[in-house]
Amino acid sequence: MAAKIEGGTNGYTFLWKIENISHCWWVKKTLTLVSPAFTADALECTKWKLEFKPIGAEDENFIGFFLFREIECSGPDIIDVNFQFAILDKDGSIVAEKTARKFSFITGQIWGFPKYETRQKVFVTERDTFLPEDTLTVQCTIWNKQAKPVYPKLISARTVYKLKRGSFLWRIDKFSTVKSGLSNKCKHNLIDFDLVLNEGPAFTKRFVLNINSFIETIKYFSFKISIVDSLGNKETCGIQKYFVDDFEEGKLTAVLFTKRFMENKRRYLPNDVLSLDCEYVISTKINFYEFFRSERIFSKFTNEAVVSRNEHEKGKEKSLSTALLANDLKFMYNDAIFSDTEIRTSTRNFPVHKGILSARSPVFRRMFSHDMKEKNSGHVEITDFEDDTIHRMLLYMYTDSLEDLQFQSASKLYTLADKYQIMSLKSKCSSFLKENLCPRNVCDVLVLADLHNDDGLKGTVQDYILGEHKEIFCSQEWKDFMNTHLKLAADVMHKKIFQA
Repeated sequence: MAAKIEGGTNGYTFLWKIENISHCWWVKKTLTLVSPAFTADALECTKWKLEFKPIGAEDENFIGFFLFREIECSGPDIIDVNFQFAILDKDGSIVAEKTARKFSFITGQIWGFPKYETRQKVFVTERDTFLPEDTLTVQCTIWNKQAKPVYPKLISARTVYKLKRGSFLWRIDKFSTVKSGLSNKCKHNLIDFDLVLNEGPAFTKRFVLNINSFIETIKYFSFKISIVDSLGNKETCGIQKYFVDDFEEGKLTAVLFTKRFMENKRRYLPNDVLSLDCEYVISTKINFYEFFRSERIFSKFTNEAVVSRNEHEKGKEKSLSTALLANDLKFMYNDAIFSDTEIRTSTRNFPVHKGILSARSPVFRRMFSHDMKEKNSGHVEITDFEDDTIHRMLLYMYTDSLEDLQFQSASKLYTLADKYQIMSLKSKCSSFLKENLCPRNVCDVLVLADLHNDDGLKGTVQDYILGEHKEIFCSQEWKDFMNTHLKLAADVMHKKIFQA
């Protein structure tokens, strides 16, 4: 291993997260997304950026990553470095990696990997691995001519494509006899469209989007239709995504209401009423923000056609202020600045602020505002949860963020959030559990949902079990589950019979 050098480091690791990547209009364009610049003091104060090409320059079937030395850059005319690009999964493990050694960079020069990985693998076949929670996490480590990086300094940033979301519920009475042409109007400040019900092939129904008007800055639009069944659960009928090239004023093919839904009337058409949950997402080319963990906030905007610059500037300032506020509150929590009470576990004390806890939890609010022992004792005892779970809850209450969530930690945090009625946290944990269901854990989640009377989570788990019943019903986990939770197992089988 290389010896430690003066200053303690011979390189830098730059961690770059690109969030909401599936809603980014440039994913279908031969364009380049550029990271914020960072200065590597240990590499003679040189300045660098990362470049990501969602469609490779040499082969459109690949993605590409490149390291760029800034033109306006300090340091020598030529610097020799090694660099490595890695894509990380949700646990921080490397899922793809390429290394380049002893490359010479002059200012303004770029080197990299035009065929880093196939688009099919990243965006389709192994999407959950490469893009967990719709986020691409890229790690680039740069170091000098030594064989290995020594104590590389970590710098992180994120690019967040800000989205406009909307939804509406469309209830269609007497659906079996309704005529073609029935429509539902949706008017957003960026787009005006009608959702029209027409006849489809083979006695099916087709929903068509009729665009009346839209703002030119829209570069991406997606529309999702879900049917709300008799139990209140949602099942996706279809999703359509429209990018800049195919987004023109007029009709856009939407989704087909299949024969399967038409035939299962007891579930999908109770009392001959069709209930549709419609969601849409809008993205424009000027909305992205970048955040450094070095307590500095940056934003970068494309200075092209902007419909309302004042409105956009307000949005930028609000986003930056929100990030700064979260950082400041996290600093207050970590350093216990002006804390006025404690949460005590069996092994640790957490200094906290009554005001923050009261604002986020009605349970804590009652503790601190009424004549209860927590108000006068100067501490709250929580001995039935692990320290890590308490810490995650507090971090969320201060910053509204969750870090490195895993299945077990999400399950425990869900229970804690329910106990203290932190409903937004409970909802996020529930969403995480829904998105990470698998045959091995589905029984545990079903028990958890039933224990906390969460019908939404319970319904999702039941539907997942029915969808994967061939594997699950043959598993040892399910056999054990039937022995210990007979009624829950019976409820699933009852639901299966009525869906048949």
